[in-house]
Amino acid sequence: MRMTWFGRFLAHAARLVGAPLPYDLSCIAQPAVVIVTEDIAGNGQFWIRQYGRRSGFPQMVHSSKRFAGPTGLEEYIGYGIGMALKVNVASGVLWFRSDHYFLSVLGRRIRLPRVISPGALAIGHHDLGQGRFKFSLRLKTRLFGEVLSQDAIFEDAKI
Repeated sequence: MRMTWFGRFLAHAARLVGAPLPYDLSCIAQPAVVIVTEDIAGNGQFWIRQYGRRSGFPQMVHSSKRFAGPTGLEEYIGYGIGMALKVNVASGVLWFRSDHYFLSVLGRRIRLPRVISPGALAIGHHDLGQGRFKFSLRLKTRLFGEVLSQDAIFEDAKI
């Protein structure tokens, strides 16, 4: 994981709305777990990511991916905050890219202007075979370029 000073600022500021971005560099080379369950009410899936840290409790990141909105897929982090996602495959990698961010308030959906959005987010799922995949996260801003990047290798649980 790499973060610029602005990436650290964004990740820590996002803790006010549920910590949707990794913020602790001590999670490097520590175990991580991803749990995906069905979100029946939201017509999608709940994603829970637990990042181990060198000390203290792990960082928990949770979100809900739902089949909704103008792009057909959205990710919600809570507090009415979400992002519309565009999905594509490039070079064998499944990419989820932010199209725009929004805020839902009292049943109204307000699209956030780009100038106050956190930046362009790209999440990749790279199939490594044998039940393993690489998770990639890249956050880029117009002003500061790539401010946060994360790569993690996961494998299916053996039951």
